[in-house]
Amino acid sequence: MNTISIISFIVATGAVAFFTIRIVRGMKKSDNATEEYFTGGRALAWPVVAGSLLLTNLSTEQLVGLNGAVFGDKALVGIAWEALAAFAMIATALIFLPKYLASGFTTTPAFLEKRFDKTTRSMVSGLFLFGYVTVLLPVVLYTGSLAMIGMFDLNIPLWLVVATIGSLGSAYAIFGGLKSVAVSDTINGVGLLVGGLAIPVLALVALGDGSFFLGLRTLFNTNPEYLAVMTQTNVDGNVVSVPWPTLLTGMMFIQVFYWSTNQVIVQRAMAAKSLAEGQKGVLFASAMKLVGPLMLCLPGIIALHMTDLTIDKQDQVYGAIVRHILPDWSLGL
Repeated sequence: MNTISIISFIVATGAVAFFTIRIVRGMKKSDNATEEYFTGGRALAWPVVAGSLLLTNLSTEQLVGLNGAVFGDKALVGIAWEALAAFAMIATALIFLPKYLASGFTTTPAFLEKRFDKTTRSMVSGLFLFGYVTVLLPVVLYTGSLAMIGMFDLNIPLWLVVATIGSLGSAYAIFGGLKSVAVSDTINGVGLLVGGLAIPVLALVALGDGSFFLGLRTLFNTNPEYLAVMTQTNVDGNVVSVPWPTLLTGMMFIQVFYWSTNQVIVQRAMAAKSLAEGQKGVLFASAMKLVGPLMLCLPGIIALHMTDLTIDKQDQVYGAIVRHILPDWSLGL
């Protein structure tokens, strides 16, 4: 167990909580309790909308999952998830969001009730909840726990870390509502953006034995097939997780669903103080998605070149490379 990194994590988490409480208390509250809870009283400026959108998406299932996927694929095909997301977010800002805000909806199922009927709303709400409970939350808790155990070298059962993360996350979401979630997401997002971009840079320095440019040269010249994006098979002849034809078929439908109808995502944009603020937030977040592969895919490719890493399965890649390149005191940040 790495005591120094755990202490830095507790201090950083406490600082985020402190500033979140201070900021939320100073924000205007809505007289409508439902609106206040689900959309933060529609008081969010575009930077908060953008930050919350990015961090809602840029969580452990992305950091651990995508880096692990490109490591297992031995190809950079995972970049498609980020690139196509930018196009789907543009559609959200210009097509879907104006319709949501024009009628004052607080949830996407409410839009479906007006468009169809109450039965449709209930069915879709049930499907969303079922998906969150059986698909999204288990993956988030599992990957988050793996990252914590890997980075902090914890010698405790996985289920205990899962229970702790789930309890803490539920507490601040339930008692604070969307406003506290969005503000804390924005604060965390700044740190995650800086730290996330620092990981591939430091990894390249480590790969080049202290030289960033030597590491970059190794990345491009040694097994350049690892950088393949538009491919169906990898260097070993195995089918990759995202063959390029899927970009022309089902991939875009998934992206539009996730960014334009998924309540967890759209709720952030609905909380904007105006349509213009919401659109600016979504469009800025879409631009930042183009930077995402540097954090979500590149470390996994770099790890393929690091023969001194001990990795039993691909989901351990991100935690292993972070622990390998960062000093102990910074792991908790």
